[in-house]
Amino acid sequence: MPVRLLAAVLCLVGAGSACLAEELVETGGFSLRYDETVWVREASAPPALLALRCAAPTCPPHAVATFLSDERGLPSPGFGAFGPGAATGAMIDLRIQSLTPGSRIRPRGPVEPIVSGGMTGYRGLYDIEDRALAKTAAAIALLRFDNGTLEIRMKADRLTPADLTLFDRLVDKIELTD
Repeated sequence: MPVRLLAAVLCLVGAGSACLAEELVETGGFSLRYDETVWVREASAPPALLALRCAAPTCPPHAVATFLSDERGLPSPGFGAFGPGAATGAMIDLRIQSLTPGSRIRPRGPVEPIVSGGMTGYRGLYDIEDRALAKTAAAIALLRFDNGTLEIRMKADRLTPADLTLFDRLVDKIELTD
């Protein structure tokens, strides 16, 4: 157990040689290589293409990453009344709200542009309040994918900047498949 804990910590801080237990999964037009010492694959029901539970001791409580495909396209940044991309950023927050029925989404800051596996998109950090007023947090990335959108969402009880780094490392390993 202490060796697995040390390997997970080294993987999280970026020591790549410690990350030897990688799993490759291909589903829904993309592939993902993830570290088995950090992520454990779980059964997923449609519309989810893939679900991974964060199992490392350094993971936030109840953290699960889900991958979904949305047939709606993702808007490109442009010049709005308030500067480059202002309208697009607001549209991304509205899209994420529409993908979270029954809950209220509160952005912690503006969305940021990202690139992963040849796909471009946006990432944001959100607080989510459900109908029972229970609060959780989510890091959400939306990527342009086959005339539609690939949504990657890591939801947990709470998220810190270190957890966001963990999420970004997972998103960085997505590749398009033929």
